[in-house]
Amino acid sequence: MSSIRHYLSIATPLDKLLVLLASLLVFIDWGNGLLWHTFGSSFGFSASIKLLLLLLLIYRGWQLNRQALHWPLSLMLLMLPGPLYVLWLTGHHYGLADLQLISKSAALLVALAYFSELARQQPQAFLRWLDGVFAASFLLLFVNSLLGLAGYGGTAYQPMDEVAQPFLGVKGFFISTNELSGLLLVLSCWLLVRSWQALRWFYPLLSLAALSIAALLLTKTGLFGVLLLVLLIPILLTPRAYFYAKRQWLLGLSAIILGLLMLLLWNLSSVLQWVGIYDKLQFAYQQRGIMGIILSSRDYYLQRNFTLVAERYPEWLQLFGVGQGGLRLHLKKYFIELDLFDLLLFYGLAGGLLFALSFWRVFGLSAGALKKASAAGPVLLLNSLLLLVALLAGHVLTSGMLWLPWALINAALLAQQALPRALALTLLQTETGAADERSA
Repeated sequence: MSSIRHYLSIATPLDKLLVLLASLLVFIDWGNGLLWHTFGSSFGFSASIKLLLLLLLIYRGWQLNRQALHWPLSLMLLMLPGPLYVLWLTGHHYGLADLQLISKSAALLVALAYFSELARQQPQAFLRWLDGVFAASFLLLFVNSLLGLAGYGGTAYQPMDEVAQPFLGVKGFFISTNELSGLLLVLSCWLLVRSWQALRWFYPLLSLAALSIAALLLTKTGLFGVLLLVLLIPILLTPRAYFYAKRQWLLGLSAIILGLLMLLLWNLSSVLQWVGIYDKLQFAYQQRGIMGIILSSRDYYLQRNFTLVAERYPEWLQLFGVGQGGLRLHLKKYFIELDLFDLLLFYGLAGGLLFALSFWRVFGLSAGALKKASAAGPVLLLNSLLLLVALLAGHVLTSGMLWLPWALINAALLAQQALPRALALTLLQTETGAADERSA
């Protein structure tokens, strides 16, 4: 903690405020849900704080790393003309919703620009701070699940008339189940990495806790994503020489794991019935086949929404997007819940470019750090999972809960790369100071 106190002692008041707000953001989302479940409204609690944080990040990030902000800010401006034209044309006031979604979609790159500089300048302080923030946030998710099991907060899903589902999942006092699943992936990835590196005996307990939270959420994203992280992170963090030396033992272990997986698949229907989602998945399969299970009918909404926009709006406007208002005029469910296609419909080519740029930057950062940062492999795996989720389930780039932790875990790779150099500089400064004292 001494390095964190040292950083805060030399940081500007604005940097201190940004670090404080970033530390509390998951707790703010939880408080936002608490207000919503208690009073039926959150009174804009979380939205106002996130807006303040985002504006401050843009201001401070422009001072420290303006080159990284040129494209995100330009694309945000290019995403406005289409929705504003539809707003002027129809008179329906959906502009605020578009501003919120544009801000959420660009927030990852904005936060990454600022926290990348923070990670480079104070790598040791940044990593210790990140450990504390993620550990506290994960603990909150765990306690929130326990409260949900005790009957507090909301269920993950609403009951369906067509399906008699015995268990509707637990989301506690958070509002969005899908966004909570993405947050769980990010927090679990970093804590599993740190546990395997420094506290290996704790890894099974942490894995069990993460899998339990995911199982209670009843999302495919959370359950399969966390399971992949738990299984693959030890492999990604183990040197290749170890695999060669222990190849016979590892082959035996692999055979056991494969056998357990085969047993699980053989009894999959029983497991799904025990979890409580078998009837829902069976209904989805009967309605739309295997794609109904994978996409949860999003393929239907994709075709319907694109057809509607093509029929009702000119091609030049489709290049700029029709905003949320352009679809809300005709459809009750106007989100496809596939990030790329939602951004394309709402904000046209600029929305698609923002999606591509966001993943280009996180993939470039994690792939470029593979030989220099110990966590690069797991973070690259996480980014791959989030890309897959964004394309198949949504609520990744358009999530209001995910952008900051996602930016922090990618910025941490820059801190790991800068850490040896920072330690060398500290050592040099210590030796220089000692030499000065001797000469004096």
